[in-house]
Amino acid sequence: MRAAPEPFLHAQQLARAGRLGEARAAYAHSLETHPDFLPGYLALAGLAAHQGDTAAALAVLRAALARAQGNAAARHAIRRPLAELLAPLRPTSWDARLAADIGACLADDQLDPQPLARVAAALLLHADDREPLWPLFLTRCINTDPAIETRLVALRDALTATGDTPPLLPALALQAFASQYVWPAPDQPPTGLAEALVQPPTRFGEGPAWQLLAQRVREATVERELAAALPGFAAPQGLSAQVQRQYEAHPYPRWQAPPASRRTDFRPLLEALPGVDRAGLPPAPLSVLIAGCGTGYEAIDLARMDPSLSVTAIDLSRASLAFAQRKAQELGVTNLRFFHGDILALDRLDETFDVATSTGVLHHMANPHAGLASIVRTLRPGGIVRLALYSRRARAPVRAAHARIAERGWQADDAGIRAFRAHVLTLPEDDPLALLRQSDDFYSISGCRDLAFHVHEHHYTFPEIAALVAGAGLRLVGFDASPEALARFHEAHGPGADPLDLSLWDEVEAHHPYLFAGMIQFWCQLAM
Repeated sequence: MRAAPEPFLHAQQLARAGRLGEARAAYAHSLETHPDFLPGYLALAGLAAHQGDTAAALAVLRAALARAQGNAAARHAIRRPLAELLAPLRPTSWDARLAADIGACLADDQLDPQPLARVAAALLLHADDREPLWPLFLTRCINTDPAIETRLVALRDALTATGDTPPLLPALALQAFASQYVWPAPDQPPTGLAEALVQPPTRFGEGPAWQLLAQRVREATVERELAAALPGFAAPQGLSAQVQRQYEAHPYPRWQAPPASRRTDFRPLLEALPGVDRAGLPPAPLSVLIAGCGTGYEAIDLARMDPSLSVTAIDLSRASLAFAQRKAQELGVTNLRFFHGDILALDRLDETFDVATSTGVLHHMANPHAGLASIVRTLRPGGIVRLALYSRRARAPVRAAHARIAERGWQADDAGIRAFRAHVLTLPEDDPLALLRQSDDFYSISGCRDLAFHVHEHHYTFPEIAALVAGAGLRLVGFDASPEALARFHEAHGPGADPLDLSLWDEVEAHHPYLFAGMIQFWCQLAM
C-alpha cells in the first residue's frame, strides 16, 4: 500500500483534534501536492459532507473520478461515497452533471442501486425518453416514485397499443419484471416482444438489456431446482404454515447488489456493545444462527464480513432460501449453510450457537415469546442475540391499511394487491394511507404484500420489548438507532442519558412516532 504523504497525515491530525476548518484546508493542500493520492480525495469529501457542504464534497469526488480513469478499484471506492451523497438529493430541474454522477454510480454493479432510485426519479421527471439515464434507471432500480410510475405505465400502454419495439422496450420490460408486474393491467394485451411488459417472457430480442432479462428468467428456474434440494428439519405448522405460503409465492426482498464486503472481525463488534459482559462472550471462532433469514441478505453479509464465522441460516420458505443460496453461490460464500424449517423446532437441529439474529421475524409468529425462547435455547452461555421488531406507533399506517383491505375485501393475490395500490395512489397527501407511498416496498408485488397484506404481525411498544427481553432471560446490551433517532434522544434527555434505557426511548418515540418506521433493533446477552 502506498505510504500516506506528510501533508495528508498533518490534515488527519488536525481533524482528530477537532480543528475541522484547518483540516479541510490541509487536505486541499495535500491534494495540490499529491494529486494522485486517492485517500486524500475521500477524506476531503467526507469532511466537507460532515460540515454540510454537499456541493463541495461532490466536486471533490468528481475530480477524483476524473483522476482515476482506468483504475476500476479506485473508481468503485469513489462511487460508494458519491452514491451516499447523491441519495438524499431531490432535484427540481434537469441537471446534466447530476445525471452523469447518478449514471456513474448506477453503472457500478457492485453498488446497491436502490438508494439512488428516488434521486434518479426526481431528475428524470425533467427529462424526455431519450435521456441515457433512463435505461440505467429502469434496469438497475425499482422505481419508487408515483409520478414516474404514471409515466412508465403510459409508456407501456403506448407500446402495447402500437406494437412498436423502441430502444427503451427491454429496459422497461426489466423494470416490469423486477416489480413483478405490479402496475395495472393494460386495456389490451400486448403482442410480440412487448408481451415482456406484462409477464415473464419466453422470447427475447437482441442486446444487453434483453440478455439481462433472459438471465433473470433463468435464475427463477435455478431457484426452483435449488428449493427442491434444500435440507430441512421441521415442516412449519399452524400460522407458520400460512406465513410459509406467503413467502413461497412472494419471496421478499428480491435484492440485486450484494452487501458491501466489509472484511472485519465480528467479535470486536460484540465487545464494543455498551452493556455487554465482555468476559462472558464465547471465544472465537463464533458460530452464528440467522433465525428467519428470508432471501439471505443479512446471512451473506455476515458470512462475507468475517470468513471465520460459521453461519447457519434457517427459514420456513424454500423459495426464499433458494434465492439466498443462489446468491451465496454466485458470490463464492462457503461458510454459510441453509436449512428449511420452523424456528419453533430449532431443537431438532441439535446444535448450539454463540450468536443469533432474528430480523423482522418474531413479530410474524403466533407466539413471539415462544419463538424467542426457542432461539435462546440454542445459545451458549454468554451468547448474543440481535432482534428487530415492528414499532406499534410507526406501523399505524399499516394498521389503517389492514382495516381498508378488510373493508374492501381485497385478497392477498396479485389482483388484490394491484387494486389496493391503485386506491392508495389516488388518495390525497393527508390521508393516513398516503404514507405508504413513501415505502420502497409499495412498488413491487412481493414488497407490497409484505408491507400491507401480511398473514400476521404484532406491533411492539418499548415496555413490551422490555418484557419480551426479560421474559426470555436476556439482558439488553446494545441499541441500534439512526443518527436522527440518536439526535432526538440526546435532544430530549441530554448527552449523558443511557441509550439502553427503553423507557427513555418510549418518551422520545411518543413525540416522534415514525422514528422507527423500519424496525426497532437491539442486542441482548444471555447470562452465564
